[in-house]
Amino acid sequence: MEEIIRKKTYCDWEIVYNYTDEELAEAQMFRVKISKTIELCGEEGGTSYDNKQSCPICGSGRVQKGLLMLSKFPSLGRVAICKTIGGEVIVSKKFKETVEKYNLQGMMFQPILVNGTIASDVLQLIVKDKVCISTKTRFGVDCFDSINRPFSEERKTNICGHEITMPKEIYVCPNHDLLGLNILSELYVTKESYSTLSADFARTLQYIGVKRGLLRPEPLYVCKRGFYEMVKSEKIPGLDFEIARIEDCLALKKS
Repeated sequence: MEEIIRKKTYCDWEIVYNYTDEELAEAQMFRVKISKTIELCGEEGGTSYDNKQSCPICGSGRVQKGLLMLSKFPSLGRVAICKTIGGEVIVSKKFKETVEKYNLQGMMFQPILVNGTIASDVLQLIVKDKVCISTKTRFGVDCFDSINRPFSEERKTNICGHEITMPKEIYVCPNHDLLGLNILSELYVTKESYSTLSADFARTLQYIGVKRGLLRPEPLYVCKRGFYEMVKSEKIPGLDFEIARIEDCLALKKS
């Protein structure tokens, strides 16, 4: 009898949009994608947070108190911007100077403490202006998730001979704070929230992702044409763009 060996195959996926020059020239808003994520976060470095303002169901909306504290930070490398696994955004001082040169609004910068000392070459990017995601945007666990699974089931797994219980995870929050694990379509922003946005750079009111260990749900980032053209003109590394559609649709607002 042949021995049947069952192996799990790992696969990854990514949705990529190809736009014509005409589409890019006509776009009013873009989704900003930060390409680099570092395996550090403020929580493990001692940063203080106000968890009373976060959603008790999905963990979205935690508010940072004081400066971002990191146990270490080697360098940004070849990019000018990155994210931590906790969702904090870190930029180079040159990035800040370029933003100020173009007089772009909606971005604030504050020092970062690395092992108790203020970092000399990087800053934390703080974004407070918000836009609202419309009901036309699709979310899900993966590209085959047609129903946007609201949560995972608790399950047991064996790691190095030890049986580990993997707890249930929330992907869709009934309070509308968290909309899904991943975004599966272009981002659609409500016309109402766009029309009242004065900033060049903003984040979404709602979140995607999951609360898992040090991971936290994160907002999506958007920008107007001025920021997009600055990045292209100055050839700032570490950012990718998709067109964000502005639609006269219902908002996925918090209840």
